[in-house]
Amino acid sequence: MFPCSKIVINRGEPGAPPEGQAVDTVLSLTLADLKAEFLDPESGRIQYHEMLRSETFRKYEALANGLRSFHLDSLSEPGQRLAFWINIYNAAVIHGVVRLGVRRSVREIPFFFCRAAYEIGGHRFSLQDMEHGILRSNRRAPYGLLKPFRGRDPRRRFVVSPLDPRIHFALVCGARSCPPVGFYEADRVDSQLDLAAASFINGPEVEIIPEDRVVLLSKIFRWYRSDFGGTDTSVLETLLRFLDEGEKKDVLADHRDEFKLRYRPYDWNLNA
Repeated sequence: MFPCSKIVINRGEPGAPPEGQAVDTVLSLTLADLKAEFLDPESGRIQYHEMLRSETFRKYEALANGLRSFHLDSLSEPGQRLAFWINIYNAAVIHGVVRLGVRRSVREIPFFFCRAAYEIGGHRFSLQDMEHGILRSNRRAPYGLLKPFRGRDPRRRFVVSPLDPRIHFALVCGARSCPPVGFYEADRVDSQLDLAAASFINGPEVEIIPEDRVVLLSKIFRWYRSDFGGTDTSVLETLLRFLDEGEKKDVLADHRDEFKLRYRPYDWNLNA
């Protein structure tokens, strides 16, 4: 992975979550409040550029700023780590979109995912560090050359392992083609990821065309093919696991060796 200068976006005055509530939980719930407050009912789009003047966004930023003193070693259980990093990644993407002034697409900011970063517990994590270093068990990014954490990087001890490919149906990249943002809880994260996978695979980003023996897929399945087993067959097995019962699933199951995988263009415009 090439080096790039990180922009730490949670540098301001810190706030604290209500007593007894986890910071990632409160961030996720505040994010839901922001979405509801700034949803344009006519276009169905989130008005991100309007959030900066919002009291809700100020609360959101204060909570994110408080992550600087969060003790990452307190995440002792695998479910805690998985839910925490999914929630924090999604929060950081939206925070970066608003704070860096993205209007139409994250591609307006060169190397957005490499540059937008949070400081958490004394360590600096870009969005790429969170996704590929933490949640993908320190694997190279698509088309990347190097792993995010190398040598004696102290952040390696926070890596979530083993990799769970269902994260790709939960991570929000700020684009219309990525999954919708959700809230994940440590004690329910397994069932929630199953639900996220089923929702994505039965949604518009996956289309089975039985008569042509073609499956049209989100490019997520191409970029992260290795996470889904590395072969067309393993990708199809993932689809079959989560597809709703019906004729299309039956045809795919009975004739899987005849189906070809094709990939949709990825829409990088800001998500709803």
